[in-house]
Amino acid sequence: MPRRQFVADLEKAKKDVLPAGVSNVKAGEDDGQIEFLFTGGPNGLPCGPVKITALVPELSEYPKSHEYMIFAGDDTSPQISDALENIRGINRKTVFEMLDIISATLTRSSPDKDGDSQMQDSQFEDEQYEDEDDDDIYDSDHEAFEDAAPTHNAAYAAQTPTPSKPGASTRAFRQRIRSDLNTAKAAGFKVGFLGHLMEAQNSYVTASVRISKLGVSEEAMQAWQVEPSDYLILIIQYPNGYKTNEEFQGYDSLRLVPHLGMRVVAGRSYKPTLQEAIKAFTVVRKEERMSIGSTSLPPPDVVDAEESSIRDTFISKPLVNLMQERLVSLLRYRSAGLDWGGAEAFYQDQINTTANNGTNADIIPDRLYEKEHLNDALPDIVKADHYRSRGTTQYSFPLLAMQFLIRHFVRCTEFCLVCHRLLKTEVEAIKPYVCENPLCLYQYMSLGFGPSIEHELLAQPYVCDLLVSLCYNSAAFRKLKDFPDGLSIVVPPVDSLKMNVVDEYKYGPRGRGYTGTPVPQNKASALASKGVYEVGFDRYRREIIFWDQKVVCPVKRGNWIVLNADGLEGTDLHCRVAETTFWPTITIDEPVTVRQQPVTGAPQTPQTPTATRTVSPITTTAPQWADARFQVYEQDFAELEKDGKCMAICRLLETLPNVLEMREYLSKRHPAELKHWSERISASALTVLRWIIASNRAHILQVDGDAKFDKDGKPLPKQASSVFIKEQERCYGMKDYMQFRFAMGAPDKEQRFITEVRNTTDRLNLQYPTLFAWHGSPLHNWHMIIREGLHYKNVDHGRAYGDGVYHAKDSSTSGGYSGMHMGGNVYRPGTWPASVLRISMAIALNEIVNVPAEFQSNNPYYVVKQLEWIQTRYLFVQCAPTSEQIAIGVEKKPQNAHPQDPSRLIRGASDVIAIPASAIKSGKTARGVRAGDGDSPRNPAPPKKAKLFGGKASDPIVLDDDDDDAASVATDDADVEILFDEPPEPAPAPKTQKAAAEKKAALGPNTDFVPGSLEFSKLPLMPLPEYASTATTKRLMKELRSLQKVEDSTPLAELGWFIAAEKIENVYQWIVELHSFHTFEVKGKLLPLADDMKKQGVKSVVLEIRFNKDFPFTPPYVRVIRPRFLSLGQGGGGHIVLGGAMCMELLTNTGWSSVSSMESVLMQIRMAIASEPYARLAQGGGHGDYGTGEAADGYIRACQTHGWQVPPGFKEMAYGQASNAKS
Repeated sequence: MPRRQFVADLEKAKKDVLPAGVSNVKAGEDDGQIEFLFTGGPNGLPCGPVKITALVPELSEYPKSHEYMIFAGDDTSPQISDALENIRGINRKTVFEMLDIISATLTRSSPDKDGDSQMQDSQFEDEQYEDEDDDDIYDSDHEAFEDAAPTHNAAYAAQTPTPSKPGASTRAFRQRIRSDLNTAKAAGFKVGFLGHLMEAQNSYVTASVRISKLGVSEEAMQAWQVEPSDYLILIIQYPNGYKTNEEFQGYDSLRLVPHLGMRVVAGRSYKPTLQEAIKAFTVVRKEERMSIGSTSLPPPDVVDAEESSIRDTFISKPLVNLMQERLVSLLRYRSAGLDWGGAEAFYQDQINTTANNGTNADIIPDRLYEKEHLNDALPDIVKADHYRSRGTTQYSFPLLAMQFLIRHFVRCTEFCLVCHRLLKTEVEAIKPYVCENPLCLYQYMSLGFGPSIEHELLAQPYVCDLLVSLCYNSAAFRKLKDFPDGLSIVVPPVDSLKMNVVDEYKYGPRGRGYTGTPVPQNKASALASKGVYEVGFDRYRREIIFWDQKVVCPVKRGNWIVLNADGLEGTDLHCRVAETTFWPTITIDEPVTVRQQPVTGAPQTPQTPTATRTVSPITTTAPQWADARFQVYEQDFAELEKDGKCMAICRLLETLPNVLEMREYLSKRHPAELKHWSERISASALTVLRWIIASNRAHILQVDGDAKFDKDGKPLPKQASSVFIKEQERCYGMKDYMQFRFAMGAPDKEQRFITEVRNTTDRLNLQYPTLFAWHGSPLHNWHMIIREGLHYKNVDHGRAYGDGVYHAKDSSTSGGYSGMHMGGNVYRPGTWPASVLRISMAIALNEIVNVPAEFQSNNPYYVVKQLEWIQTRYLFVQCAPTSEQIAIGVEKKPQNAHPQDPSRLIRGASDVIAIPASAIKSGKTARGVRAGDGDSPRNPAPPKKAKLFGGKASDPIVLDDDDDDAASVATDDADVEILFDEPPEPAPAPKTQKAAAEKKAALGPNTDFVPGSLEFSKLPLMPLPEYASTATTKRLMKELRSLQKVEDSTPLAELGWFIAAEKIENVYQWIVELHSFHTFEVKGKLLPLADDMKKQGVKSVVLEIRFNKDFPFTPPYVRVIRPRFLSLGQGGGGHIVLGGAMCMELLTNTGWSSVSSMESVLMQIRMAIASEPYARLAQGGGHGDYGTGEAADGYIRACQTHGWQVPPGFKEMAYGQASNAKS
């Protein structure tokens, strides 16, 4: 809801630390209006504070395509007025970003006490550094709800001079880089670099560590979708050359972004390729950016298709936001003596104090100097702290950043994923989540920080069915404690007369089972009659007519309503409004039929799930109107009482299709997103579904799945589905029960459990370190159990044997507590009608440290008070599947069963339980080997280290000290060489630039491209531009100088592009040649384009690049001049459209980032031409040129096809039309 998000952004901006000079932010008189005061720099404005008004004319477009209108009072100074008129880059920005840009612009243009306009940081920076002020202060990943960093306070900054301009590469500069990288390597990380690091130009530094070294349990790795052999990689980009930790602390938030970028990925190697690093910092595709599930791992087929060695981790997005936003500020506070915990707490205090206009905001409380207590189970590399190193005043920024990263990666479940505060809760979970702040939940769900429900439905549909069924059951019994408040959920008015409150189960052999509790007639909800519209309904034509035509149409297209019609008593029809054009008659989409529950006090048969769709084709016969009435989904879910929320959740879940239908829908569509199925699933129901799956903090894996078995128990290949039964993980002894692998607790819970097992085994010399037992609980409790873990805070069935978690030795005992006594009636009270599993009972199989004598009680039940002694292993579900596609594995003893204590065997539903050894970790680790193998060594041999001797033989460099040498990745020679001290100063380079370039080119690969051979006079170029602006001209000159440096220092074939800078007549129009495509290989073969170029004698692809006067806030226009290519329809590709224009989202307003350098743009264009589908030359195209008009037309067509935004002023740039022409 755009208005709700605008209001939330405004409120957040008011509470957070405001940009420099901005104060008194408040909502204006009109909707979408903001008022604030600008007071100037520290010395104020000569004319006093200026009142500024910002207005969003079309609030419905916020926050994706809106525009701002900026006003100031009539008495405003000319400097401020001119700056506001010329302000750029505020459209499509959030409220805080808009305020920040206005603050930066006005601060630069406002006069100081001497009457001179000054920069925001200082007045003694040189002209070349001032040029960088025109860089955009936001990158493409800047999100709408980020916390504003506290104002830079010099009191906590490291003692360092003001940041200097990007300088030349000196010996001292290079030595500092080596020192920082060697420090990071000595701390246990693999380091690497990409680009021109030592030349003080755009470059990347990587620091990485194997996931297996971080002490994360195997269950957590599975839940986080990473492998032990994967590397966690931090990519640090230095767009303007390497900067030290001390230099970064001298930057304020506005100056920091153009100099620092960070990305967090996982990969098979310790660093990505240069192309992958560039892509990681490029704006993602529109589909990925708009998808709220985009932060989860991409599907394997996508990764394989792109052949990328890196991918985002499950929390890359929140981690990147955290590091970009806070890391440098936290390092300033750390320089004052705080540890990480104290610095993060002080950061939060700064935000809260400033938001409340508090005083003494710069005073650090003594409590924050207390040392943070870290879990002893964490490995040393996670607990290490570079800032605690003694004997140094120079700290390695890559090392500090990496240590901060693994702190929040390994301990992600301890922090809120949005505000990053330390969670004050005793709940341990295997997956991270958010704090109790409703705004954090909203951002978690809306900004894509949670898992992709589409991926979960495709990969584990029955886990999704299980989660929804448990939530529905808990809501039906009114047992839910946490609700999806703050997610803008609207529901139909809740009528308590239409839904019974389900009683608790009656236990024992004489339990009466389920009885509905009637709602007293005098307590009907006041909302029952709210907004009821009397209408006529034609069920065959799916039309509704309003009898009272005097009223205004109460609905619009896309609204959801719930309809009750005569002749369809006992059912609710939930449907979306499809069309309102022909009011008073409106059309609806196909309704979803939900049966109402009868109101009765006698025992009853719970409702039977029915088909949720009404197939009623539209006919052309005369309307057959039946009296009906409907209500609109307009009740705010957050305003309901607890019981009303439970009822509303049940109603919404009843409208969902089953998981198999959703999986089928997703499997047939690309991109696969349920939000596009809007005529079938309401936005509110989808939000609740997303909340259920995203809030699950346990790790549950399907063991059973889709398969048909022959008489020998083997799947029939013809009917095997993509969701296979994992025979090797099935337990024996629970016939006809569906099985799930099950793990709960913090990521280090497994390690703590194994530590307890090992200590107890050593202390008591146990032959069998653990035992197994059952834990049962009613279905309505399991929704909270999988979120909070096992504990004994609540008393549901008494505590006759003391405090602790109760376990049984026989599954039938636990089944009694789970409601199994109700018999074979599979249509249970509180069963989700759309469930394909129809769950009636759930019990867990837990592994426990084998010390019954130390339990709270060991007869007749195991009562375990020590939670570290318990680890969940399996969840068994009794169900009655509705589809033949669902199959439960046959009873078959595992070939390699885990050895159990013979005196403490447990019994399942059909036999004594046998557990696969592969599912149990404790038996392998209690003594260094599996239990029972006493003559094997307790400790494995230490891993070997691969070494490379550089320089002297006595100075080895450890290339990789990973636990598994066979899986280690060799360090690139360049990454090894950079760590050595450089030799004495080399002999002077050749004097002329041309000679230096020739010498450099000779060192690289061979190429047939000859620089300077292009005849500019014969090129069909667009007319020279007549527009210009001072800031843009400076920026383009700076880009040209930077590209010349790269040309002079890089071999010609390795670079792949050439610019004859001396032939450029107008800085707004460049001619670029792309060449040496033979350096690309496709599966060991030459790129098809390179083959075509060789056959037709073409040496280069000539591009014309045109810049608008708003660059870098608008992208350049790039077209091919020659040769001519085949279009996509003719079998070509390479992102070259018919007419010669480049078809890339990067080159449109939708995908452009103003912090992109032209070097990276040229690299990406060259990669795009060499990517699939491959570019191919037209027959005879080597001697043909594209016209200027056809390229511009093709560019506009491509933007319209993909839904990309054409940059403003494009026609002026491409056609030479007037600047007011619409584009």
